[in-house]
Amino acid sequence: MTVALDYGQFTLSGTTDDDSDLRMLGREAQAGQHIASDDHTVLVCVPHQNNFEMPLRVEVWAEPPPRDFGQWEEIFECALEIDGAELWYGSPTVEYRRCEVPDGRYGVRICGRGFVNRGWPGSTRPGDVWRVQLWPSARNLPDRRIRAWHPPGSATGPVLPITQAR
Repeated sequence: MTVALDYGQFTLSGTTDDDSDLRMLGREAQAGQHIASDDHTVLVCVPHQNNFEMPLRVEVWAEPPPRDFGQWEEIFECALEIDGAELWYGSPTVEYRRCEVPDGRYGVRICGRGFVNRGWPGSTRPGDVWRVQLWPSARNLPDRRIRAWHPPGSATGPVLPITQAR
């Protein structure tokens, strides 16, 4: 599907009755690994400030998907509970979008690529794309950033190394 992203962040929520504190999740994400979640919502801070025509692919797997990390510039993982058979995508100032996903507890991998700049990307359609993979998981996966994109020539250094499977 094509969604809109604004203010450099998006959320994925597994319920319509969500009482998640988005401000708290935003502060945690910004202060830490650019991802924060509670039982039903995950907030991800992304490189681009906006993208009003952002491709987003949601995949549901029966088991953990292959680790094709070399194809992605930003990679995050966490756990999420789906209740109500819908996953909701949201971003400040834009309408929520929904995707049918069976109820259950999931491991979640969120991957993005195609970044041109950190912050203002130079247009409202910079071309980054995202993928969300979900698989059943009884484990409570910790929020973690596996790979971080840095603009070419930035002083922040290279892409973070890929962490090993646990």
